[in-house]
Amino acid sequence: MNTIPETLRSRYAQLQKRARAVIHRHEQASIKEELARLSDLAGDNDERDTYGKGGVLAQFESELQTLFGMPACVFLPTGTLAQCVAVKCYSEYSGRSHVGLHPTSHLLLHEHNAIEALWGISVQQFGQAQRVTQPEDVVALQPDTLAAIIVESPMREIGGAMPSLATLRALRQWCDEHDVAMHLDGARIWQAVSYYGRDLAEIARFFDSIYVSFYKDLGGIIGAALLGSETLIRDAKIWARRAGGNPITQYPDVLAARAGLRHHLPQMNEYITYTDLLSSALSKAGFTLIPSKPQAAMFHIALPVPAETLTTRLCDYAERTGIMALPLPRSGTSDSCICEVSVGDQAVQHPPSFWVQHIQALLC
Repeated sequence: MNTIPETLRSRYAQLQKRARAVIHRHEQASIKEELARLSDLAGDNDERDTYGKGGVLAQFESELQTLFGMPACVFLPTGTLAQCVAVKCYSEYSGRSHVGLHPTSHLLLHEHNAIEALWGISVQQFGQAQRVTQPEDVVALQPDTLAAIIVESPMREIGGAMPSLATLRALRQWCDEHDVAMHLDGARIWQAVSYYGRDLAEIARFFDSIYVSFYKDLGGIIGAALLGSETLIRDAKIWARRAGGNPITQYPDVLAARAGLRHHLPQMNEYITYTDLLSSALSKAGFTLIPSKPQAAMFHIALPVPAETLTTRLCDYAERTGIMALPLPRSGTSDSCICEVSVGDQAVQHPPSFWVQHIQALLC
């Protein structure tokens, strides 16, 4: 991708803070506002956790166990840690040193190869980068060396497309036949209930373990959870401590995650319905979307403009109008780029036609 200069990124960030309308995700409060809000969210009987035990953290983990119907849960600072410790545990249980990953897996693209360099797990890739995971993708894997496969849903790098229920069933069967663990990268699984027509607990039954994120769709500060068997979570806690992921307390992050879950999860169907309307309006206006019919509260929009040029136009437009009509481009070539739109409480404040109009105007 063409690099966007840091000065331009900074300009974009400052204009986005001042904008009266922003299309991407949820409204972000100032630090002062957020801390005041967290204070209001803390109940009189809430207590801080200590090294992962007790207090609001233990209560929230129990809430998540019920929501997903999983035996155990651990709240962790990052998803990078959550997924790597899960795979490390599966490797120790099985005596196998490989993990199966889709080419767009976060572990391959955004973690500086931590799974191999830090955790000593080798990668076998399955599937095609621009295609949602299919049942036949695992056929080429070598199951006798495989501790686990990671399945992502929604798949962020291809615009939130999701493996079908039939695919999940087929992958589950393959994993059972070969004694391979099946883990869900569920960073955005909150968006999947509508597509699958299943609640979170029913989706969870396909998997041995699940990672979820709290700062993306739910507006938390940081934080992730790993859910799975009591044995897995017990051992994951040990590995997390070894890796420096067991701070003395996490109560501010837990309070923010708990508030985000309770506020945004009930709104998810609204965000998804709005995404359908917005994507339809954009398609009718001639824009190229990935996937062509979004399946979640997100999609990618492909634009015939280099990333730096688009960012400059977004900034100029925001200065003139107070409207930030697209997020920063996340990939691109010398003559095109892709923006990832995640629909939250900001976009839905305006009709879809509002965003189509302003995207068209800034590109003129």
